[in-house]
Amino acid sequence: MFMFRRRRTALAKRLWKARVRRDNEARCAEKTSSASAAAAQSPVAAAATSLPSAHPSSSIESDERQFRNALFKRLDDRQLETLLRAVDTGGVDAAECVAVRPFLFADPAVICCRLWRWPDLKTVEQLKSTPSCQSAKQPDMVCCNPYHWSRRCEIERPPPPYSRFVKEKLKPEDRAPSECSWDSNDDELRGSFSTDGDEKQNEQEWCKVAYWELSQRVGRLFPVETKSVNVFWNVPLGTGLSLAALTQHHFSPAQGPPESVLRNRTKIGQGLALSREEDGVWAYNLSDWPMFVNSPTLDDPDSKSYLVFRVPSGHCLNIFTGNPHGDRIRYSNGVRVGPVDPNAVRISFAKGWGPKYSRQEITSCPTWIEVLLDPCR
Repeated sequence: MFMFRRRRTALAKRLWKARVRRDNEARCAEKTSSASAAAAQSPVAAAATSLPSAHPSSSIESDERQFRNALFKRLDDRQLETLLRAVDTGGVDAAECVAVRPFLFADPAVICCRLWRWPDLKTVEQLKSTPSCQSAKQPDMVCCNPYHWSRRCEIERPPPPYSRFVKEKLKPEDRAPSECSWDSNDDELRGSFSTDGDEKQNEQEWCKVAYWELSQRVGRLFPVETKSVNVFWNVPLGTGLSLAALTQHHFSPAQGPPESVLRNRTKIGQGLALSREEDGVWAYNLSDWPMFVNSPTLDDPDSKSYLVFRVPSGHCLNIFTGNPHGDRIRYSNGVRVGPVDPNAVRISFAKGWGPKYSRQEITSCPTWIEVLLDPCR
């Protein structure tokens, strides 16, 4: 009995150390930014900035300790090991759920996400379970694995960097595959460059995924028939679309990919999850870097340009609920402007595009995908 108690105590201590380590890293980052800001201030202002905070955090720490103790008491040894493995690997090994019954005084999911992912998290309404979480099938249980939760991206206020790119400044060959302009005498919408208008959709498929590096498509289209799919670089034991596998025979040995592409490939990591749900198609950012999304659903129908949204690591966004604007035609200097495929969503890994960047169009982004939703043409 004593041996099992020591093992359980050791697991709890390691979990708490993971939380302390995260707090220390956050403090170091905050001190670095504060020091940079103080260097540009006067000596008096810098001294005032360095004074200790007047708001004690003892009550907050006391509440966290109470929540932590209540949570650890409800978890068995196997669940503690699963939780520790997920926290230590940053979500890479987070396949299993850690299900418990709800507390009367707090939500277990909020407690865990606040302890190990987002200290500023306030309510469970800010969270959404990822497609990999199976606890949603048990209404009387709550998953305490913090990497089975994603934080909803707030698009009401534009998250920086948030930009519009001026399409008039782009050449037709520089536009994204599903954003090309066409002559005003051409009355038909052409298919996306990904499909070239010559592929028919299987009735069981709800989308196809095309992987691009700069302006070149890599590999074949990936049809999606399951409710959700993971798109990642090369995750051990990962199921879904491995982008690394698509690139194996893309470049010849003499003609390797550009350096920018090689660097950005390393940032894809666990990539993202696409999930078809009752209220639309959701994208969950599972990587350590932000992703950038352009979708007809999030578009402004009164603008001549398209909106690009930044989705931070660990956040999710409803990227498609149907095309509310239909095949809206935009005119620029007498020329009609796309998108050609009103059901295409473009997602770039780690790199944004627009006037705030050196990349004015998505075809200048090193690695990105095009999601061709029903009806795919």
